[in-house]
Amino acid sequence: MRNVKRVTAKGRAYYYHRGTGMRLPGEPGSAEFEAEYRRLEGIAVENSDAAAPVICKTLGALLIAYRGSPTFAEKADSTKADYHEAMDWLKPLHDMPLDRIDTPTMTRLRDQAYKTRKRWFANHLLRFMSALFNWGRPYGYMDANPCEKVPKIRKPRGERVVNRPWTDEEFATIMAAMPPELRVAVALGAHAGLREGDAIRLTWSAYRGGVIESRQAKTDDPIWVPVHSELKTILDEARARLPALSAKLASKNRPVPMTIVVGQRGEPFTESGFRARFFKVIRQLVAEGKVQPGLTFHGLRHTAATKLADAGCDTRDIMAITGHKTEAMVARYTRSADQKRRATAAIMKLEGVGKKA
Repeated sequence: MRNVKRVTAKGRAYYYHRGTGMRLPGEPGSAEFEAEYRRLEGIAVENSDAAAPVICKTLGALLIAYRGSPTFAEKADSTKADYHEAMDWLKPLHDMPLDRIDTPTMTRLRDQAYKTRKRWFANHLLRFMSALFNWGRPYGYMDANPCEKVPKIRKPRGERVVNRPWTDEEFATIMAAMPPELRVAVALGAHAGLREGDAIRLTWSAYRGGVIESRQAKTDDPIWVPVHSELKTILDEARARLPALSAKLASKNRPVPMTIVVGQRGEPFTESGFRARFFKVIRQLVAEGKVQPGLTFHGLRHTAATKLADAGCDTRDIMAITGHKTEAMVARYTRSADQKRRATAAIMKLEGVGKKA
């Protein structure tokens, strides 16, 4: 259909209207799909005059303007998918006037999101709407950001830690169980702190002179990481497999991929395809009792940050590797490591006093 874009995420197909960027409900041909499509086509026609100034007086108009902005276009695909989820939840509020949205309103929205979608989504909604309002302020759509003084919902005590760091034993067990093509990606996450998407999209041209040099898909910030000796061994093994892979693909008139991480047939991974194979191995190991539940690829970034902190690196050292934006994002790793060092030093001092006595 005209102006309809199909996006596949996590094994499911979603449809979006190109003119407005809004998600279409249901499947093509359904009554709800057709009704929403016609409505959005009308909005796109009304806003088709590029010379006319955009006027955003409602939340829905602001969302449409943001979706069509260069700021949104530059976001990573994973970030766009997360933002789409928040925008879908906000659809019933499209007619809400922007001048009625204040801190109490956002607090109530946060609480409603918590009731319907739990803590993660409530905090994600706040992050998204804060980004939305900050984008709209320079255009005069908003006088202030009503999310700034709304606190996020804190994690309850005893709740399972999401994306927890891997233990050394778990890492060794998983690396031994992973097939070679997946092992490369896991090593990139553990030793270079790369996100899943950055790891599977990394090309051989980005690995030169013992350094990985690329850009983060999520933030477009530069990546510059000297390669750890263990990672170098795994990358060199993958490079050694290239001639045989090239010959195999040439016999089938298929091009050799530029990415370091490739599947069994020599093709680059999609994020959903990689995730399916990765978690298949993890689930099997959990079922066998060889690793504990809760392991994710993103947990490898936490593993890398934790190891750097335990080695005595400060927050800025860790930020240089992981690419975190602020010191506050990595402070928890250095705090934990510093607490352990101070506790050890304190006991050693205490024992020294006892020996003198």
